[in-house]
Amino acid sequence: MNKFYDFCSRLARLYYNMFFKVEIVGADRIDFTKQYVICANHLSNHDPFLLGGFMPIQAHFMAKKELFKNRIVAKVLDMVYVFPVDRESNDIHAIKKALKLLRSNENLGLFPEGTRNRTNTPLPVKGGVAMMAYRTETPILPITIDSTYKCFGPIRIVYHDPIYLEEFYGKKIDAPTLEAKSQEIINQLYENMLYYRAK
Repeated sequence: MNKFYDFCSRLARLYYNMFFKVEIVGADRIDFTKQYVICANHLSNHDPFLLGGFMPIQAHFMAKKELFKNRIVAKVLDMVYVFPVDRESNDIHAIKKALKLLRSNENLGLFPEGTRNRTNTPLPVKGGVAMMAYRTETPILPITIDSTYKCFGPIRIVYHDPIYLEEFYGKKIDAPTLEAKSQEIINQLYENMLYYRAK
């Protein structure tokens, strides 16, 4: 257990419980004996802090490399299991790190849209989520974040049933197939939104 991560998690949970009405749906779908590729939609800068506070499992998250320019910020991010990825290129170093974490039985968190989504339509994504799950035979845990993030307003976190890509295991799968599967998962996250509306 990372004590600093746990401290930051408690602090985030306290903040969101004070200033929002947080509803958790489907947390019983998480099997604590497994590790996951965690896949969430991205509505706001609040999202990483929200998941860090309310997910009942610790996870390593990818974040855009621009956040790591300041050495102090970079140090804090490293202490809470956040590592950089270059969104403008095929960042082999970040991909290798992510695969290594999964193979070490760690949880990996991703916002596959890569940026905040200002619409009600899922943004196009690459095949990273499905690729990492397929390469490491790790289940995917899809999470919907649903909120306007207005002060004292509702926040709904929905844990969906884990997705197992067993039909891919042991086979050679091409990039378009992985992209299509990743997009299918992202599309699922935007179904039945209760609170979020495009700005």
